[in-house]
Amino acid sequence: MTGDIRMETAGTLIDCLMRQFPFDVSAEEFVRNPYPWYEAARRTHGPVHRTRSGDVVVLGYFEAQAVLRDPRFGHGAQTALEQTGYGVPARTFLLTDPPGHTRQRERVRRAFTTREVLSLRRRISDLAADLVARAARSGTADVVTEVARPLSARVVADLIGVPEDLRDRFTEAASLLVRGMDPPELIAPGTRERIARARVCLARDIGVALRRPGGTGLLRALARDTDGRTARAETVATCAQLVAAGYETTVGLIGNGTHALLEHPDQLARLAAGGHSERVIAVAVEELLRFDPPIQLAPRSALVDADIAGTPVPRGAVVSVLLGAANRDPRVFPDPHRLRLDREPRHLAFGLGSHYCLGAALARLEATAALRHLLRRRPRRTGDQVTYSPARVARSVQSLRVRLDPGADARP
Repeated sequence: MTGDIRMETAGTLIDCLMRQFPFDVSAEEFVRNPYPWYEAARRTHGPVHRTRSGDVVVLGYFEAQAVLRDPRFGHGAQTALEQTGYGVPARTFLLTDPPGHTRQRERVRRAFTTREVLSLRRRISDLAADLVARAARSGTADVVTEVARPLSARVVADLIGVPEDLRDRFTEAASLLVRGMDPPELIAPGTRERIARARVCLARDIGVALRRPGGTGLLRALARDTDGRTARAETVATCAQLVAAGYETTVGLIGNGTHALLEHPDQLARLAAGGHSERVIAVAVEELLRFDPPIQLAPRSALVDADIAGTPVPRGAVVSVLLGAANRDPRVFPDPHRLRLDREPRHLAFGLGSHYCLGAALARLEATAALRHLLRRRPRRTGDQVTYSPARVARSVQSLRVRLDPGADARP
Protein backbone atom coordinates (compact mmCIF):
# COMPACT_ATOMS: atom_id res chain seq x y z
CA MET A 1 0.00 0.00 0.00
CA THR A 2 1.61 3.18 -1.16
CA GLY A 3 1.14 6.89 -1.44
CA ASP A 4 -0.53 9.80 0.29
CA ILE A 5 -3.53 9.20 2.51
CA ARG A 6 -6.36 10.63 0.43
CA MET A 7 -7.89 7.28 -0.32
CA GLU A 8 -10.61 4.82 0.55
CA THR A 9 -8.59 1.75 1.42
CA ALA A 10 -9.36 -1.84 2.21
CA GLY A 11 -8.76 -0.67 5.77
CA THR A 12 -11.95 1.39 5.45
CA LEU A 13 -13.90 -1.77 4.73
CA ILE A 14 -12.32 -3.49 7.69
CA ASP A 15 -12.96 -0.44 9.85
CA CYS A 16 -16.70 -0.67 9.10
CA LEU A 17 -16.79 -4.36 9.88
CA MET A 18 -14.74 -4.47 13.02
CA ARG A 19 -17.15 -2.15 14.76
CA GLN A 20 -19.93 -4.63 14.00
CA PHE A 21 -18.32 -7.96 14.78
CA PRO A 22 -20.12 -10.06 17.41
CA PHE A 23 -17.03 -9.74 19.64
CA ASP A 24 -14.69 -7.02 20.88
CA VAL A 25 -11.60 -6.83 18.67
CA SER A 26 -10.12 -4.09 20.85
CA ALA A 27 -9.70 -6.43 23.82
CA GLU A 28 -6.14 -7.45 24.67
CA GLU A 29 -7.40 -11.00 25.23
CA PHE A 30 -8.57 -11.05 21.62
CA VAL A 31 -5.10 -10.14 20.37
CA ARG A 32 -3.54 -12.99 22.37
CA ASN A 33 -6.08 -15.60 21.31
CA PRO A 34 -9.03 -14.73 19.04
CA TYR A 35 -10.19 -18.32 18.52
CA PRO A 36 -12.47 -18.70 21.57
CA TRP A 37 -14.16 -15.47 20.47
CA TYR A 38 -14.73 -16.86 16.98
CA GLU A 39 -16.10 -20.09 18.41
CA ALA A 40 -18.53 -18.31 20.73
CA ALA A 41 -19.75 -16.10 17.87
CA ARG A 42 -20.30 -19.12 15.59
CA ARG A 43 -22.28 -20.92 18.27
CA THR A 44 -24.44 -17.86 18.88
CA HIS A 45 -24.91 -16.56 15.33
CA GLY A 46 -24.16 -19.55 13.11
CA PRO A 47 -21.65 -19.67 10.23
CA VAL A 48 -23.02 -16.46 8.66
CA HIS A 49 -23.80 -13.42 10.80
CA ARG A 50 -25.63 -10.44 9.31
CA THR A 51 -25.08 -7.24 11.24
CA ARG A 52 -27.68 -4.55 11.92
CA SER A 53 -26.32 -2.49 9.02
CA GLY A 54 -26.75 -5.37 6.57
CA ASP A 55 -23.05 -6.21 6.31
CA VAL A 56 -22.02 -9.82 6.79
CA VAL A 57 -19.43 -11.72 8.84
CA VAL A 58 -18.60 -15.23 7.61
CA LEU A 59 -17.43 -17.65 10.32
CA GLY A 60 -17.98 -21.05 8.67
CA TYR A 61 -15.62 -23.01 6.42
CA PHE A 62 -18.05 -23.96 3.65
CA GLU A 63 -19.52 -20.46 3.57
CA ALA A 64 -16.07 -18.85 3.46
CA GLN A 65 -15.03 -21.21 0.68
CA ALA A 66 -18.11 -20.27 -1.34
CA VAL A 67 -17.57 -16.50 -0.96
CA LEU A 68 -13.89 -16.66 -1.88
CA ARG A 69 -14.70 -18.56 -5.09
CA ASP A 70 -17.80 -16.59 -6.06
CA PRO A 71 -17.23 -13.79 -8.65
CA ARG A 72 -20.27 -11.97 -7.21
CA PHE A 73 -18.04 -10.99 -4.29
CA GLY A 74 -15.01 -8.78 -4.93
CA HIS A 75 -13.45 -5.48 -3.93
CA GLY A 76 -15.68 -3.14 -5.90
CA ALA A 77 -15.45 0.62 -6.17
CA GLN A 78 -14.26 1.01 -2.58
CA THR A 79 -10.81 -0.23 -3.49
CA ALA A 80 -7.88 2.10 -2.82
CA LEU A 81 -6.61 4.42 -5.50
CA GLU A 82 -3.04 4.78 -4.39
CA GLN A 83 -0.49 7.45 -5.23
CA THR A 84 2.54 5.67 -6.60
CA GLY A 85 5.25 8.27 -6.99
CA TYR A 86 4.51 8.77 -10.69
CA GLY A 87 1.66 11.22 -10.10
CA VAL A 88 -0.82 8.64 -11.40
CA PRO A 89 -3.21 6.91 -8.98
CA ALA A 90 -3.25 3.16 -9.57
CA ARG A 91 -4.88 0.12 -8.05
CA THR A 92 -2.76 -2.88 -7.20
CA PHE A 93 -4.26 -6.10 -8.56
CA LEU A 94 -4.53 -7.50 -5.01
CA LEU A 95 -7.40 -5.06 -4.40
CA THR A 96 -9.18 -5.06 -7.77
CA ASP A 97 -11.69 -7.21 -9.64
CA PRO A 98 -11.63 -8.61 -13.18
CA PRO A 99 -10.88 -7.60 -15.86
CA GLY A 100 -8.25 -5.26 -14.36
CA HIS A 101 -7.29 -7.85 -11.77
CA THR A 102 -6.82 -10.55 -14.41
CA ARG A 103 -4.60 -8.34 -16.58
CA GLN A 104 -2.34 -7.19 -13.74
CA ARG A 105 -2.15 -10.59 -12.04
CA GLU A 106 -1.08 -12.21 -15.30
CA ARG A 107 1.80 -9.74 -15.61
CA VAL A 108 3.01 -10.66 -12.13
CA ARG A 109 2.36 -14.38 -12.57
CA ARG A 110 4.65 -14.54 -15.62
CA ALA A 111 7.47 -13.11 -13.49
CA PHE A 112 6.55 -15.08 -10.36
CA THR A 113 6.48 -18.63 -11.70
CA THR A 114 6.71 -21.80 -9.63
CA ARG A 115 10.00 -22.52 -11.38
CA GLU A 116 11.38 -19.13 -10.31
CA VAL A 117 10.31 -19.70 -6.72
CA LEU A 118 11.69 -23.23 -6.56
CA SER A 119 15.02 -21.97 -7.90
CA LEU A 120 15.32 -20.09 -4.61
CA ARG A 121 15.06 -23.27 -2.51
CA ARG A 122 18.78 -23.70 -1.84
CA ARG A 123 19.34 -19.99 -1.15
CA ILE A 124 16.41 -19.93 1.28
CA SER A 125 17.72 -23.00 3.08
CA ASP A 126 21.22 -21.54 3.34
CA LEU A 127 19.88 -18.22 4.63
CA ALA A 128 17.75 -19.99 7.23
CA ALA A 129 20.67 -22.17 8.32
CA ASP A 130 22.97 -19.16 8.75
CA LEU A 131 20.40 -17.12 10.66
CA VAL A 132 19.55 -20.00 13.01
CA ALA A 133 23.24 -20.78 13.59
CA ARG A 134 23.95 -17.17 14.56
CA ALA A 135 20.83 -17.02 16.73
CA ALA A 136 21.81 -20.20 18.56
CA ARG A 137 25.32 -19.08 19.56
CA SER A 138 24.25 -17.63 22.91
CA GLY A 139 21.91 -20.52 23.70
CA THR A 140 18.76 -18.39 23.60
CA ALA A 141 17.26 -16.38 20.77
CA ASP A 142 14.15 -14.55 19.63
CA VAL A 143 12.75 -16.57 16.73
CA VAL A 144 10.91 -13.58 15.28
CA THR A 145 13.55 -10.86 15.34
CA GLU A 146 16.60 -13.08 14.74
CA VAL A 147 15.23 -15.59 12.22
CA ALA A 148 11.77 -14.90 10.78
CA ARG A 149 12.09 -11.18 10.04
CA PRO A 150 15.58 -11.15 8.50
CA LEU A 151 14.83 -14.29 6.46
CA SER A 152 11.57 -12.94 5.07
CA ALA A 153 13.05 -9.49 4.37
CA ARG A 154 16.04 -10.86 2.46
CA VAL A 155 14.01 -13.32 0.40
CA VAL A 156 11.31 -10.87 -0.65
CA ALA A 157 13.92 -8.19 -1.37
CA ASP A 158 15.77 -10.64 -3.63
CA LEU A 159 12.58 -11.71 -5.34
CA ILE A 160 11.34 -8.17 -5.95
CA GLY A 161 14.82 -6.95 -6.89
CA VAL A 162 15.29 -4.23 -4.26
CA PRO A 163 18.82 -2.78 -4.60
CA GLU A 164 21.16 -3.27 -1.64
CA ASP A 165 21.35 0.44 -0.83
CA LEU A 166 17.55 0.63 -0.37
CA ARG A 167 17.02 -2.53 1.69
CA ASP A 168 17.18 -1.08 5.20
CA ARG A 169 14.42 1.44 4.44
CA PHE A 170 12.49 -1.22 2.55
CA THR A 171 12.48 -3.60 5.53
CA GLU A 172 11.33 -0.92 7.95
CA ALA A 173 8.54 0.19 5.62
CA ALA A 174 7.35 -3.37 4.99
CA SER A 175 7.05 -4.10 8.71
CA LEU A 176 4.88 -1.00 9.20
CA LEU A 177 2.50 -1.33 6.27
CA VAL A 178 0.65 -4.33 7.63
CA ARG A 179 -0.53 -2.23 10.57
CA GLY A 180 -2.16 0.13 8.09
CA MET A 181 -4.70 -2.59 7.32
CA ASP A 182 -6.28 -2.12 10.75
CA PRO A 183 -8.96 0.45 11.67
CA PRO A 184 -7.43 3.85 12.55
CA GLU A 185 -8.82 3.84 16.10
CA LEU A 186 -6.77 0.71 16.87
CA ILE A 187 -3.53 2.43 15.82
CA ALA A 188 -1.76 5.06 17.93
CA PRO A 189 -1.48 8.49 16.24
CA GLY A 190 2.30 8.30 16.15
CA THR A 191 2.17 4.90 14.47
CA ARG A 192 -0.35 6.18 11.91
CA GLU A 193 2.11 8.92 10.97
CA ARG A 194 4.94 6.40 10.62
CA ILE A 195 2.75 4.20 8.41
CA ALA A 196 1.92 7.16 6.17
CA ARG A 197 5.62 7.97 5.80
CA ALA A 198 6.42 4.31 5.13
CA ARG A 199 3.91 4.21 2.26
CA VAL A 200 5.52 7.22 0.61
CA CYS A 201 9.04 5.92 1.24
CA LEU A 202 8.35 2.46 -0.16
CA ALA A 203 6.65 3.85 -3.27
CA ARG A 204 9.56 6.19 -3.89
CA ASP A 205 12.19 3.48 -3.43
CA ILE A 206 10.41 1.02 -5.70
CA GLY A 207 9.99 3.75 -8.31
CA VAL A 208 13.72 4.50 -8.14
CA ALA A 209 14.60 0.81 -8.47
CA LEU A 210 12.23 0.39 -11.42
CA ARG A 211 13.93 3.23 -13.32
CA ARG A 212 17.43 1.85 -12.78
CA PRO A 213 18.92 -0.06 -15.70
CA GLY A 214 19.86 -3.70 -15.20
CA GLY A 215 17.54 -4.41 -12.31
CA THR A 216 16.87 -7.87 -10.96
CA GLY A 217 13.96 -10.04 -9.89
CA LEU A 218 10.32 -9.13 -10.31
CA LEU A 219 11.10 -5.46 -10.95
CA ARG A 220 13.30 -6.35 -13.90
CA ALA A 221 10.64 -8.64 -15.38
CA LEU A 222 7.87 -6.09 -14.91
CA ALA A 223 9.99 -3.23 -16.26
CA ARG A 224 10.25 -5.08 -19.59
CA ASP A 225 6.46 -5.25 -19.65
CA THR A 226 5.80 -1.67 -18.53
CA ASP A 227 4.88 1.01 -21.06
CA GLY A 228 3.53 4.39 -20.05
CA ARG A 229 2.97 6.20 -16.76
CA THR A 230 -0.16 4.29 -15.76
CA ALA A 231 1.48 0.88 -16.28
CA ARG A 232 4.55 2.00 -14.34
CA ALA A 233 2.33 3.31 -11.56
CA GLU A 234 0.52 -0.03 -11.40
CA THR A 235 3.88 -1.78 -11.17
CA VAL A 236 4.95 0.35 -8.23
CA ALA A 237 1.62 -0.17 -6.44
CA THR A 238 1.71 -3.92 -7.06
CA CYS A 239 5.31 -4.38 -5.90
CA ALA A 240 4.67 -2.32 -2.77
CA GLN A 241 1.62 -4.42 -1.94
CA LEU A 242 3.51 -7.67 -2.56
CA VAL A 243 6.30 -6.48 -0.27
CA ALA A 244 3.91 -5.70 2.57
CA ALA A 245 1.82 -8.85 2.14
CA GLY A 246 4.67 -11.28 1.51
CA TYR A 247 6.97 -10.03 4.24
CA GLU A 248 4.60 -9.98 7.20
CA THR A 249 2.69 -13.12 6.19
CA THR A 250 5.86 -15.21 6.22
CA VAL A 251 7.02 -13.70 9.51
CA GLY A 252 3.66 -14.61 11.03
CA LEU A 253 3.75 -18.15 9.65
CA ILE A 254 7.21 -18.86 11.10
CA GLY A 255 6.58 -17.22 14.47
CA ASN A 256 3.05 -18.55 14.95
CA GLY A 257 4.08 -22.00 13.78
CA THR A 258 7.05 -22.24 16.12
CA HIS A 259 4.90 -21.12 19.05
CA ALA A 260 2.18 -23.65 18.19
CA LEU A 261 4.71 -26.49 18.13
CA LEU A 262 6.19 -25.47 21.47
CA GLU A 263 2.66 -25.45 22.92
CA HIS A 264 2.06 -28.99 21.61
CA PRO A 265 5.11 -31.06 22.64
CA ASP A 266 3.55 -34.28 21.34
CA GLN A 267 3.46 -32.84 17.83
CA LEU A 268 6.97 -31.43 18.21
CA ALA A 269 8.11 -34.95 19.13
CA ARG A 270 6.35 -36.26 16.03
CA LEU A 271 8.53 -34.04 13.85
CA ALA A 272 11.67 -35.15 15.70
CA ALA A 273 10.68 -38.78 15.11
CA GLY A 274 10.41 -37.98 11.40
CA GLY A 275 14.05 -36.90 11.35
CA HIS A 276 13.20 -33.25 10.69
CA SER A 277 13.02 -34.10 6.99
CA GLU A 278 11.99 -31.38 4.56
CA ARG A 279 9.02 -33.45 3.37
CA VAL A 280 7.70 -34.11 6.89
CA ILE A 281 8.02 -30.47 7.91
CA ALA A 282 6.40 -29.26 4.68
CA VAL A 283 3.35 -31.36 5.58
CA ALA A 284 3.39 -29.94 9.12
CA VAL A 285 3.39 -26.38 7.75
CA GLU A 286 -0.09 -26.99 6.29
CA GLU A 287 -1.55 -27.76 9.71
CA LEU A 288 0.29 -24.79 11.21
CA LEU A 289 -1.36 -22.59 8.58
CA ARG A 290 -4.76 -23.93 9.58
CA PHE A 291 -4.16 -23.69 13.30
CA ASP A 292 -2.97 -20.07 13.51
CA PRO A 293 -2.99 -18.38 10.08
CA PRO A 294 -0.99 -15.17 9.64
CA ILE A 295 -3.90 -13.41 7.88
CA GLN A 296 -7.19 -13.58 9.78
CA LEU A 297 -9.53 -11.59 7.55
CA ALA A 298 -10.34 -11.40 3.83
CA PRO A 299 -12.66 -8.44 3.08
CA ARG A 300 -15.06 -8.53 0.14
CA SER A 301 -18.00 -6.52 -1.18
CA ALA A 302 -21.15 -7.84 -2.83
CA LEU A 303 -20.86 -6.68 -6.46
CA VAL A 304 -24.50 -7.64 -7.13
CA ASP A 305 -27.44 -8.79 -5.01
CA ALA A 306 -26.39 -12.21 -3.76
CA ASP A 307 -26.74 -14.64 -0.88
CA ILE A 308 -24.46 -16.69 1.36
CA ALA A 309 -25.94 -20.02 2.44
CA GLY A 310 -29.43 -18.54 2.22
CA THR A 311 -28.57 -15.24 3.91
CA PRO A 312 -29.45 -12.34 1.55
CA VAL A 313 -26.55 -9.99 0.82
CA PRO A 314 -27.55 -6.80 -1.02
CA ARG A 315 -25.28 -5.21 -3.57
CA GLY A 316 -22.67 -3.03 -1.87
CA ALA A 317 -22.76 -4.88 1.45
CA VAL A 318 -19.37 -5.55 2.98
CA VAL A 319 -18.55 -9.21 3.61
CA SER A 320 -15.84 -10.13 6.09
CA VAL A 321 -14.49 -13.65 5.65
CA LEU A 322 -12.81 -14.67 8.91
CA LEU A 323 -10.18 -17.13 7.74
CA GLY A 324 -9.09 -17.93 11.30
CA ALA A 325 -12.66 -18.88 12.22
CA ALA A 326 -13.25 -20.92 9.06
CA ASN A 327 -10.04 -22.88 9.66
CA ARG A 328 -11.44 -24.05 13.01
CA ASP A 329 -14.93 -24.99 11.86
CA PRO A 330 -15.75 -28.24 13.73
CA ARG A 331 -17.89 -29.41 10.79
CA VAL A 332 -14.66 -29.82 8.82
CA PHE A 333 -11.93 -30.22 11.45
CA PRO A 334 -12.67 -32.57 14.37
CA ASP A 335 -11.26 -31.23 17.64
CA PRO A 336 -10.39 -28.00 15.76
CA HIS A 337 -8.55 -26.27 18.61
CA ARG A 338 -5.96 -29.04 18.80
CA LEU A 339 -2.84 -29.04 16.62
CA ARG A 340 -2.68 -32.33 14.69
CA LEU A 341 0.03 -32.63 12.06
CA ASP A 342 -1.64 -35.61 10.40
CA ARG A 343 -4.71 -33.68 9.23
CA GLU A 344 -5.65 -33.44 5.58
CA PRO A 345 -4.57 -29.95 4.38
CA ARG A 346 -7.89 -28.17 3.71
CA HIS A 347 -7.19 -24.76 5.24
CA LEU A 348 -8.11 -21.41 3.70
CA ALA A 349 -5.06 -19.52 4.98
CA PHE A 350 -4.04 -18.43 1.47
CA GLY A 351 -7.58 -17.80 0.26
CA LEU A 352 -9.20 -19.36 -2.80
CA GLY A 353 -10.33 -18.39 -6.27
CA SER A 354 -8.96 -15.52 -8.33
CA HIS A 355 -7.34 -13.89 -5.29
CA TYR A 356 -5.49 -17.01 -4.10
CA CYS A 357 -2.14 -15.87 -2.71
CA LEU A 358 0.52 -15.71 -5.43
CA GLY A 359 3.25 -16.02 -2.81
CA ALA A 360 1.88 -19.18 -1.18
CA ALA A 361 4.64 -21.43 -2.56
CA LEU A 362 7.34 -19.00 -1.43
CA ALA A 363 5.89 -18.67 2.07
CA ARG A 364 5.77 -22.45 2.37
CA LEU A 365 9.40 -22.77 1.29
CA GLU A 366 10.57 -20.16 3.79
CA ALA A 367 8.59 -21.61 6.68
CA THR A 368 9.75 -25.14 5.92
CA ALA A 369 13.41 -24.07 5.81
CA ALA A 370 13.20 -21.95 8.96
CA LEU A 371 11.38 -24.62 10.98
CA ARG A 372 13.68 -27.38 9.76
CA HIS A 373 16.82 -25.59 10.95
CA LEU A 374 15.19 -24.39 14.18
CA LEU A 375 14.00 -27.88 15.07
CA ARG A 376 17.48 -29.31 14.55
CA ARG A 377 18.54 -27.03 17.42
CA ARG A 378 15.92 -28.55 19.78
CA PRO A 379 13.95 -25.36 20.62
CA ARG A 380 12.56 -25.17 24.16
CA ARG A 381 10.46 -22.57 25.87
CA THR A 382 12.02 -20.02 28.19
CA GLY A 383 10.29 -18.14 30.98
CA ASP A 384 9.88 -15.07 28.75
CA GLN A 385 6.39 -13.95 27.86
CA VAL A 386 5.24 -14.55 24.29
CA THR A 387 3.82 -11.35 22.79
CA TYR A 388 1.74 -10.76 19.68
CA SER A 389 1.67 -7.86 17.28
CA PRO A 390 -1.24 -5.50 18.05
CA ALA A 391 -2.46 -5.88 14.43
CA ARG A 392 -5.85 -7.58 14.03
CA VAL A 393 -6.02 -8.38 10.32
CA ALA A 394 -2.52 -9.85 10.26
CA ARG A 395 -1.68 -12.06 13.21
CA SER A 396 1.91 -12.68 14.17
CA VAL A 397 3.97 -13.41 17.23
CA GLN A 398 6.01 -10.30 18.01
CA SER A 399 8.50 -11.84 20.41
CA LEU A 400 9.23 -15.53 21.02
CA ARG A 401 12.38 -16.33 22.94
CA VAL A 402 13.52 -19.95 22.90
CA ARG A 403 16.46 -22.01 24.06
CA LEU A 404 18.49 -23.50 21.23
CA ASP A 405 21.41 -25.92 21.19
CA PRO A 406 24.45 -23.92 20.00
CA GLY A 407 26.63 -26.80 18.79
CA ALA A 408 28.12 -26.72 15.34
CA ASP A 409 26.33 -25.66 12.17
CA ALA A 410 23.34 -28.00 12.03
CA ARG A 411 22.96 -28.12 8.23
CA PRO A 412 21.95 -31.51 6.83
